[in-house]
Amino acid sequence: MEINFSIMAKFKPGEPKKGGRTKGTPNRTTDEVRASLLKILDKNLEQLQKDMDGMKPKDRAFLLITIAKHVTPAALNPERLTEDQLKQIILYLKLSEINTQK
Repeated sequence: MEINFSIMAKFKPGEPKKGGRTKGTPNRTTDEVRASLLKILDKNLEQLQKDMDGMKPKDRAFLLITIAKHVTPAALNPERLTEDQLKQIILYLKLSEINTQK
Protein backbone atom coordinates (compact mmCIF):
# COMPACT_ATOMS: atom_id res chain seq x y z
CA MET A 1 0.00 0.00 0.00
CA GLU A 2 1.45 3.34 -1.05
CA ILE A 3 0.74 6.58 0.75
CA ASN A 4 0.12 9.62 -1.41
CA PHE A 5 1.78 12.41 0.56
CA SER A 6 0.85 15.07 -2.00
CA ILE A 7 -2.81 15.01 -0.89
CA MET A 8 -1.99 15.20 2.83
CA ALA A 9 -2.15 18.56 4.62
CA LYS A 10 1.22 20.26 4.83
CA PHE A 11 2.53 22.83 7.27
CA LYS A 12 3.00 26.23 5.69
CA PRO A 13 5.20 28.83 7.41
CA GLY A 14 3.24 31.73 8.85
CA GLU A 15 0.02 29.78 9.27
CA PRO A 16 -1.31 29.11 12.79
CA LYS A 17 -0.87 25.67 14.33
CA LYS A 18 -3.82 23.33 13.76
CA GLY A 19 -4.67 20.47 16.12
CA GLY A 20 -2.50 18.77 18.72
CA ARG A 21 -1.76 19.96 22.23
CA THR A 22 -1.84 23.66 22.99
CA LYS A 23 1.42 25.21 24.07
CA GLY A 24 2.19 24.52 27.73
CA THR A 25 -0.16 21.53 28.03
CA PRO A 26 1.72 18.65 29.65
CA ASN A 27 2.12 15.46 27.66
CA ARG A 28 -0.21 12.99 29.37
CA THR A 29 1.75 9.95 28.18
CA THR A 30 4.96 11.34 29.68
CA ASP A 31 3.20 11.92 33.00
CA GLU A 32 1.78 8.39 32.95
CA VAL A 33 5.20 6.86 32.21
CA ARG A 34 6.81 8.93 34.96
CA ALA A 35 4.14 7.86 37.48
CA SER A 36 4.52 4.20 36.48
CA LEU A 37 8.29 4.33 36.82
CA LEU A 38 7.98 5.91 40.25
CA LYS A 39 5.61 3.11 41.35
CA ILE A 40 7.99 0.44 40.05
CA LEU A 41 10.94 2.07 41.79
CA ASP A 42 8.99 2.43 45.02
CA LYS A 43 7.96 -1.24 45.04
CA ASN A 44 11.49 -2.43 44.25
CA LEU A 45 13.70 -0.10 46.27
CA GLU A 46 15.20 -2.81 48.46
CA GLN A 47 16.01 -5.11 45.53
CA LEU A 48 17.29 -2.21 43.47
CA GLN A 49 19.62 -1.20 46.29
CA LYS A 50 20.92 -4.78 46.59
CA ASP A 51 21.51 -4.92 42.84
CA MET A 52 23.25 -1.55 42.86
CA ASP A 53 25.48 -2.58 45.77
CA GLY A 54 26.91 -5.29 43.51
CA MET A 55 27.54 -2.94 40.58
CA LYS A 56 30.75 -1.17 39.63
CA PRO A 57 30.63 2.55 40.57
CA LYS A 58 30.60 3.59 36.90
CA ASP A 59 27.63 1.31 36.14
CA ARG A 60 25.80 2.41 39.29
CA ALA A 61 26.23 6.09 38.33
CA PHE A 62 24.99 5.40 34.80
CA LEU A 63 21.89 3.65 36.15
CA LEU A 64 21.10 6.48 38.58
CA ILE A 65 21.49 9.13 35.88
CA THR A 66 19.30 7.14 33.50
CA ILE A 67 16.56 6.68 36.10
CA ALA A 68 16.75 10.33 37.17
CA LYS A 69 16.10 11.50 33.59
CA HIS A 70 12.73 9.76 33.68
CA VAL A 71 11.51 10.72 37.14
CA THR A 72 12.73 14.31 37.57
CA PRO A 73 11.56 17.37 35.64
CA ALA A 74 13.74 18.53 32.77
CA ALA A 75 16.06 21.43 33.49
CA LEU A 76 14.81 24.80 32.34
CA ASN A 77 16.80 26.22 29.44
CA PRO A 78 16.47 30.02 29.58
CA GLU A 79 17.58 30.30 25.95
CA ARG A 80 14.37 28.55 24.85
CA LEU A 81 12.00 30.89 26.74
CA THR A 82 9.88 33.36 24.82
CA GLU A 83 10.13 37.07 25.54
CA ASP A 84 6.70 36.94 27.22
CA GLN A 85 7.81 34.07 29.49
CA LEU A 86 10.95 36.01 30.48
CA LYS A 87 8.81 39.06 31.32
CA GLN A 88 6.55 36.89 33.50
CA ILE A 89 9.58 35.52 35.38
CA ILE A 90 10.98 39.01 35.93
CA LEU A 91 7.62 40.25 37.21
CA TYR A 92 7.33 37.23 39.54
CA LEU A 93 10.81 37.84 40.94
CA LYS A 94 10.11 41.55 41.49
CA LEU A 95 6.84 40.78 43.29
CA SER A 96 8.55 38.10 45.41
CA GLU A 97 11.25 40.58 46.40
CA ILE A 98 8.64 43.18 47.38
CA ASN A 99 6.72 40.61 49.45
CA THR A 100 9.85 39.46 51.33
CA GLN A 101 10.76 43.06 52.23
CA LYS A 102 7.43 43.60 54.05
